Amino acid sequence: MNGDTAAIPSGPPPDKLIDFQAGNGLPVFPVALDCRYYIGDRPCRFQRDCPGCPHYSPQGDRILILKTGALGDVLRTTILLGGIKRQFPDSHITWVTAPSAVPLVPRSFVDRVWPVSSETLARLQVESFDLVLSLDKEPEVAALAMLAKAREKRGMGVDERGAVFPLNREMAYYFRLGLDNHLKFHVNRRTYPDLLAEAIRIPYDPALDDYHLDISEKDREEARRILIQQGLEPGRPVVGINSGAGGVFVNKDWTFFGYLDLIRELDREKIPVVLLGGDRESRRVSELHRTLKSSYVKDVGTQHSLGVFAALAERCRVIVTGDTLGMHVGLAVGSRVIAIFGSTQPHEIEMFGRGEKVVTPIECAPCYRRSCDIHPSCMERIRPETVMDAVRRQLDLSVSART
Repeated sequence: MNGDTAAIPSGPPPDKLIDFQAGNGLPVFPVALDCRYYIGDRPCRFQRDCPGCPHYSPQGDRILILKTGALGDVLRTTILLGGIKRQFPDSHITWVTAPSAVPLVPRSFVDRVWPVSSETLARLQVESFDLVLSLDKEPEVAALAMLAKAREKRGMGVDERGAVFPLNREMAYYFRLGLDNHLKFHVNRRTYPDLLAEAIRIPYDPALDDYHLDISEKDREEARRILIQQGLEPGRPVVGINSGAGGVFVNKDWTFFGYLDLIRELDREKIPVVLLGGDRESRRVSELHRTLKSSYVKDVGTQHSLGVFAALAERCRVIVTGDTLGMHVGLAVGSRVIAIFGSTQPHEIEMFGRGEKVVTPIECAPCYRRSCDIHPSCMERIRPETVMDAVRRQLDLSVSART
């Protein structure tokens, strides 16, 4: 041996290449249909012929994830992607989700993101998979798991009567949580990723696994432009206030006057505040901004894309929010998060050491009720000074983390 090493062949092996006749006198051209980068109706991103291509990557285990749900639920399910890749390192992942949730699924882990549509339904009836992970309890989504062709299915399915049921034995406890309020509200103390990972037999370790959210440089630049336009230079400590929450359950969002008193205290301490939110929060954001009339309180708008919203959240040292998408985005982008809980279950949320929970002292919570006539309500019992103390602690911790 003289130290030379044999050249490592690159590109797909010959038995993976399929020859197609171009016609019109052109030579036959070989294509690797099993490559994860193959598109079919146009060149792949590497713009190379398949033979000898160094980027050839066979798909490996083909995994289908079915997860639509609320936007926050979709984002927190990305915590499982690290474990999926550890268990199936060369896997090719397709994720079916709601059209509005498509931007939340990270393309750095997921090969294909399909919105729920008639086109997706057609593809599911043709393609086959090695593993289906069906993660929604809604019968419409569970039915897709039954239609999909796969060697193995884990999660939720639906029978001929339209009844949802667990597809595998390990799913039983997670399934029961949806049917047993006492178990869900008062007994269970495990987090959502821990529960779901066990249910679908995917490894999960909170020391290794975290949220995954891709933010484009274009969205980051837009967020930077918005904040500079508001007079906030990069690096300045900013507290984000995400004052809304989903409208399904009552008392998911803290009270208007609670946020108002909190922001007044931040204003007195000359701590810049950015008012975050989406379409649903536009009226509340405008009213807070109009009522406060402070140069330290910035209304950055509520009509942004999810990517720009995430980039704005990324610029905040601390985010105060209810149990909603803003909480999950804040944790995903690495901000310190103060999550306020009234009617929903705080124990299922994994904070990854990046924040703290402020939980109502009322005895009837959590309840997940859709209406409530109790006064003062669970959210009215959370005092602004309690939240302000949490903001101070998290601001101090954010400084320690940067030094």
